[in-house]
Amino acid sequence: MIDLHQLLESFDDGLSDSGKYEAARQLLCSTARRYNQIYEELERLKESTGFNKPFPILRLPREIRNEIYTYSLCAAISVETIPRRPYILTADYPFKPPTSGLLRANKQIYHEAIEILYSKNIFKFQEPVQLFAFEDQIGFESRKLVREICIWTRFPGIDEVVLDPKYLQRSEYDSVPSHWIAALKACGLKKIVHLGIEAEMLFSHPPYPLPMPKDLQEFIGEFLGKVADDKVPRLSLKGFQEEEREKFPKKWEVVMDQWDSYKDEIEGMQRELEEYHDMQWTFDLGVLKTKRR
Repeated sequence: MIDLHQLLESFDDGLSDSGKYEAARQLLCSTARRYNQIYEELERLKESTGFNKPFPILRLPREIRNEIYTYSLCAAISVETIPRRPYILTADYPFKPPTSGLLRANKQIYHEAIEILYSKNIFKFQEPVQLFAFEDQIGFESRKLVREICIWTRFPGIDEVVLDPKYLQRSEYDSVPSHWIAALKACGLKKIVHLGIEAEMLFSHPPYPLPMPKDLQEFIGEFLGKVADDKVPRLSLKGFQEEEREKFPKKWEVVMDQWDSYKDEIEGMQRELEEYHDMQWTFDLGVLKTKRR
């Protein structure tokens, strides 16, 4: 920014006030002419490149449009379905599709892109009430498009009383396995190909791998057993014991993972074990001593 007072002070002290004013006026006029020239050049450049014209996306082949929709609407990780926060999410926020405003361009783009939005993203639910709210929000037709979901479930404590879901309202369901089974049976997402389940025992540190309840195992077999023959069911399990993989059909794609805190604990134990084996144990006058090999 130009400081006019400083500019006037920089002029020759021999000039009168009227002379300084005239010099400043000439400088400002010269700057304005240069600005107008640059502005006109930019406008001609915009016109020649079509900068101000809408991009003719609908003239592109459908395959390319689908690539654009996929790039624009697929989130980097699972899409959180927690109710919106009272702040604006930026485009860099990884839990939401990057540019969902594309759906508001026009009706044709909406109908083409909505299929990508719901079929290419993994929707994550922390509790059953979020699942039911999601269904109500997207509507009957869009439910048919959803292909991948992930749920978080907590295992109840030893002395915890878990109510039978058939005696509860849907809004009263907890995140325990039996309530999730009831919720998924009642939901309208009937085209799921990929089911993710993250299991955790609260207040367990680190969260050690858990055995899968029999009723949950049977339900998963029933739920993903409905997948069309031309598709391979995918099951992602986090927080479960490795042997749980063998309880599902061989043709399924079963992916196992553990919580980061458990991985860190195991890595620490492995380092300690390596250090233990790296020690040389000797006796010196009845005293047990160690030294590195």
